[in-house]
This record gives sequence, structure tokens and C-alpha cells, in this order.
Amino acid sequence: MDTTSSTPALAGPTPGVEAFTPVQLLRLTQLFASDPALADTLGPDLERPGERSWRLLADSPQLQVWLIRWPVGTGTGWHDHGGARGGFTVVRGTLTEHTRERSVVATDLDEGEGRAFGGSHLHDVANLGREVAVSVHAYSPTLAQMTHYDLVDGALRPSGVEQRPAW
Repeated sequence: MDTTSSTPALAGPTPGVEAFTPVQLLRLTQLFASDPALADTLGPDLERPGERSWRLLADSPQLQVWLIRWPVGTGTGWHDHGGARGGFTVVRGTLTEHTRERSVVATDLDEGEGRAFGGSHLHDVANLGREVAVSVHAYSPTLAQMTHYDLVDGALRPSGVEQRPAW
């Protein structure tokens, strides 16, 4: 039996194993979000009332998945993901994502809705609703840093870099 293969080896990382696309990451967050018990695994925010809280659900060099609880009025501020691709899905409540191309655009994402994005995506996500929101976020490769930005005279200007140990 001939065990050689005429199929050439794949160049670069294997999609979905060593590197995930934004669409794969969005689908993964949708899968996590479909678990009806997931939103309650964070419980009430007793340690930091009125602040976001999070739980790491999966972590490897190629993939990271977070569950985030958003009390009313909380947000991330403008930030990137250090070159990581990502996706997120709202599990409960409504989140507003602000993006900026030529001007700032606000998009409300309700339960079951989400967003996929590439490594150069900048946004600000906030809970502007009337109830606590919960979302699932996935990143590939692992989220190692985020640069924060200030919106000054219509332009986003870097204001600091947060490294992984900070969260």
C-alpha cells in the first residue's frame, strides 16, 4: 500500500486549529452564547459593583474566550486588540458598539447578535441599556495587549497600552 500523498503540505497555520478567522470566532461565540446557563455563571458582581466583570472560559496560544458582564453604564472606551482577530456575541441585554471610519457610527447589538473583526479593528463597546448585559468574546491569537485611544477632535489618538497581566 502506498502511504505517500500527492497533496502538498499546507503553507502557514492550519485554519481553525492554529489560527482562527473572524467568522470562525463569531461562530464560536454564538455557540457559547447558545448555552442558556452561561450568562448566570458570573453571578452578581459583588467584588466590583457597577464595574464590568469577566471570566476566562478558554485559553491557549491560538484562542482565547471570555465571558463579560456589563452593568448599566459601563463600557470599554476606545481600544484595539493588539493585532488579534476577534468576535463577540451578546448573550443577554443590549450592547452598543461605536466604530469610526469617516465619522463615529453606533450599532446596537441585541441578544444573539454579534460582530466579527480583523486584527486592526478599533471600537468602543458600552452598555447603554436599562439592564445588565452579558457577552462572549473570542480572540485569535491570544489577546496579549490592548492599546487604548482617546477621541480628540474627531481623531483617535493612542493614550496607553494595557498588557495581559492587567486583566
